[in-house]
Amino acid sequence: MNTWLVNTNTKGKNGNPNGFKYMLRQNKASAYYDRAPEVDKIKKSDLVFLYHNDNRIIAVGAVVNQYEGHDYEELNEVEHWVDVNWLWKADFDDNFEPTNPIDRNKLGITMVNGTVVNVTKQVDYKVLFEEIAMKQKF
Repeated sequence: MNTWLVNTNTKGKNGNPNGFKYMLRQNKASAYYDRAPEVDKIKKSDLVFLYHNDNRIIAVGAVVNQYEGHDYEELNEVEHWVDVNWLWKADFDDNFEPTNPIDRNKLGITMVNGTVVNVTKQVDYKVLFEEIAMKQKF
């Protein structure tokens, strides 16, 4: 099992500032256009963290189906995704700002260079589960 940090690219200049909403609602971790093939490295049973700007993790999930292509070949160049069962998601205010994200630095994740980054060796899993337990809302 590997753990992946998937950047939601919420900055307006990236062309899809609302992509994170789509990923959370559709239970997906996605990458688009020239970055799309990076998702193909993520396998079934891996963990995925959705990474929001400012060091914030807004969701943690387990991959239930890896990328297997699309029915329409032209879509392969636009989006690749893995299906995810979100184990924890942050809450959001009315402006869709996360109110209880997990700071990636607390988990030991210091290197985030790319859209899909393998952070398996960086994550302190004990701290991860403590953070999820503290931020869980019922």
